[in-house]
Amino acid sequence: MLKSLVSISRKYAVATGLTFFLFGLFAVVWFYVYNRYTVTYYREQMQLFRFDRFYFLSFFDRPGGLSEYAGAFLTQFYYYPFAGAIILSLVLITVVLLFYHLCRSCGNMGRMFFIPFVPAVLLMICFVNIYFDMSAALAILFVLAGFKLYIALFQKFKDSWFHSLFIADLILITATYFIAGGNVLLLAALLFIFELTGFRSPKERTRHKALYLFLMAGWTALLPWLSCRLFYTVSMREVYFALTPAHFILPSTNSNLLWLSIPVLFLVWTLLAGRIDRWKISPVMVGFLNFLIVAVMTVGCAYATYNRRSNTINRMAFELQRGNFDSVIAAGKDNPTNNRLVCYLSNIALYESGLMPYRMFHYKQTGVAGLFLNWEYANSSILVWYLGEVYYRLGMILQAEHCGFEALVSGHNGPDVKVSQRLALTNIVRRDSATADKYLRYLDHSLFYRKWAGQQRTNLALAMADSTFQIPGAPIPVRGKDFFIPYQVPEYTLLMLLESNPKHRMAFEYLMAYCMLQRDLEKVKWCMDNYYRNFDYPAIPTHYEEAMLLYKMVYEEGPDFFTQYPVSNVTLERYDRYMQAVKAAQGGKSKFEQFQKQFNNTFWYYMNLIDPSKLKK
Repeated sequence: MLKSLVSISRKYAVATGLTFFLFGLFAVVWFYVYNRYTVTYYREQMQLFRFDRFYFLSFFDRPGGLSEYAGAFLTQFYYYPFAGAIILSLVLITVVLLFYHLCRSCGNMGRMFFIPFVPAVLLMICFVNIYFDMSAALAILFVLAGFKLYIALFQKFKDSWFHSLFIADLILITATYFIAGGNVLLLAALLFIFELTGFRSPKERTRHKALYLFLMAGWTALLPWLSCRLFYTVSMREVYFALTPAHFILPSTNSNLLWLSIPVLFLVWTLLAGRIDRWKISPVMVGFLNFLIVAVMTVGCAYATYNRRSNTINRMAFELQRGNFDSVIAAGKDNPTNNRLVCYLSNIALYESGLMPYRMFHYKQTGVAGLFLNWEYANSSILVWYLGEVYYRLGMILQAEHCGFEALVSGHNGPDVKVSQRLALTNIVRRDSATADKYLRYLDHSLFYRKWAGQQRTNLALAMADSTFQIPGAPIPVRGKDFFIPYQVPEYTLLMLLESNPKHRMAFEYLMAYCMLQRDLEKVKWCMDNYYRNFDYPAIPTHYEEAMLLYKMVYEEGPDFFTQYPVSNVTLERYDRYMQAVKAAQGGKSKFEQFQKQFNNTFWYYMNLIDPSKLKK
């Protein structure tokens, strides 16, 4: 009989171990391949972990500060995406192991070993939410570890449990509150379930349990209130619910389910543990069914929550910062929706790669909204930072710094990587050494950006010594007459730049794009008349040819028009085919689809079939 039980236990162990290994492998692939930019890049860029005393102490003015500090420490290693995927997967695996051992203390988990994977799967999809960071996950780990410690203390002090265990329990609750914040409520729920599901003798239950639970609940409720009066200056909501979904900026259904699943599943298991051995199912079938449940649950939740658009946007931002413009354009080409930010980043990359006048309409355009963002759209710190991208590249340093500073003060994690770098660069360009030094000092105390800060200190010294020194990789600052510019009228801004420097190529190409996206042929012609000859294009760019040819046809210009603007024979022939295809497209849906496939990459198609006023903003 004993040999039979050992054999069955081994069969359960093989199935459990295989499921455990495959789940960890799937998690690594999920984070590294499918969510590299949404999770690892985004989270790493949205903070700047620093090794200095002030930064360390800044975490202890609110409950759960130690979890936040530990989470920020681990998040900095997302700098290497594969390391980030490994860290995230280890956190998930630790959740499975801890919850497995907690459930096993109530009975053998072999027949239903899928239960500990449920919170881990929910946590895996929570990580994809940009408002869920590592600190919240670590707070849950601290709670599970604390509860495991409680069970170990129960085993040790069960003969004289009331006094010894109660004191240990008070210390455990207090420590968990300061480490994990509002997640102490989760610990209290697990303690209540453990005490109320019959793990004491009848004599113990009738004598002390009611008093024990009352005192434990009272201390759990009183502790946040006392800490608010004695230690913290945060809101009452935060002292009770820090690092829980109740205090998240935008709590998701997944995060709520994650917190609820832990006590609910533990309660379900405590009720089933005594009856599970009565089920007469072979170990092989049990292992297969558990593995199948975990596999379906993991893959199904991952598929349902995969955010392709978010990963595309963050990938484009990542590649844009590193000057990989071809990768930005390729990612924008695969954009599944008409997203304004994708169009905005694609247009910046098209200009930087010299393709804007030639291939702009080969990519989805959302009207002039895809050239410039505005303050109404930029309703978060990261979007405000994006708002300044085009101004920075235009050389409008004051406006770019303004956007960077707005991103700094509206962020929730203090100076982050991108904002600190941008503000350091803008102040170096402006020769403001004191302010530049302030932001460089943030980066000096980081692990992965101190070398970059050292290089910029060298550039700062050279810039202060030589007013003509050009910082490598930084734009040439423009001298405009106005600092306060009308963000709602970017056309005015571009004209202002061209007035101060008629050879400002980006201003010219953006102004031409702006006029074409507005479908204003007269303004296109005006821009060509006044600014085109300031630039050394080998021939009129393709989209400019298309616009000028259409202007000639609409306004019935004479043959002298081609003397001033020689349109190539290729474009003339393509226009003839376009007009023939327009007539043929009226013959039915299939004809129109054929026409669309052939000519939707031309300005003519945009001019005739796209209404900017109806494009989704």
